[in-house]
Amino acid sequence: MFCLTLAENTCKRLFKKIERGVKYTDFFEIRADKLKDLKTSHLETLLKLPYKFLFTFRSHEEGGFGNFPDKFRLEWILWALKQNFYLVDIEWKLFKKFPHEFKDLDFNKILFSYHNFKKLPSERYLLGLLSEMKEKGVKRAKIVCMCNNLEDSFKLLKFIFLAKERKIELVAFGMGEKGKISRILSLFCGSPFTYVVLSKKEAVAPGQLDIKSAIRVYNVIKEIME
Repeated sequence: MFCLTLAENTCKRLFKKIERGVKYTDFFEIRADKLKDLKTSHLETLLKLPYKFLFTFRSHEEGGFGNFPDKFRLEWILWALKQNFYLVDIEWKLFKKFPHEFKDLDFNKILFSYHNFKKLPSERYLLGLLSEMKEKGVKRAKIVCMCNNLEDSFKLLKFIFLAKERKIELVAFGMGEKGKISRILSLFCGSPFTYVVLSKKEAVAPGQLDIKSAIRVYNVIKEIME
């Protein structure tokens, strides 16, 4: 339900944050683009822990911490797909750039992601994106866009239902102050999980909630709905 984003410089700090985070969740996103000591041996040790891990190597264009060449990120992503990660994030643009590299892979293990830090694209564009994903056999996806008003965030949540009709499990919510509430509402719309951080200062995207606040808001909404 709650995926705790961990963006740290070292694996040592990752382990410490996991120790703090397990009281709230057993699902963690590892932001490889932030690590300075990125080594397979360190991550393999991490995977021995009894938790679920999402491997993400974000591009600078879509909110990453470093400006790494696509081929370098691709190598790490292909490595991660051979490991025991619960999910591996692959940006849709990267997938389209190197389609043959991802041929015959287990799509159930891949979270295909699309981010727009400037605006919410038109409904036609996003429907086209979902149709293209369905055509390629995508099982799990993520669509996250900047919201300039509450209406934008509600429009985005609708795509969780539209994706379900296409047999795609979709994580979708809005970024920014106006998109905050959609991060929690997405769970009630059918999103398998939403992203949180341990403290507000650790947010890796505009409007990302700390896990204590997220749980509190979730419980309030749940109580109202009951």
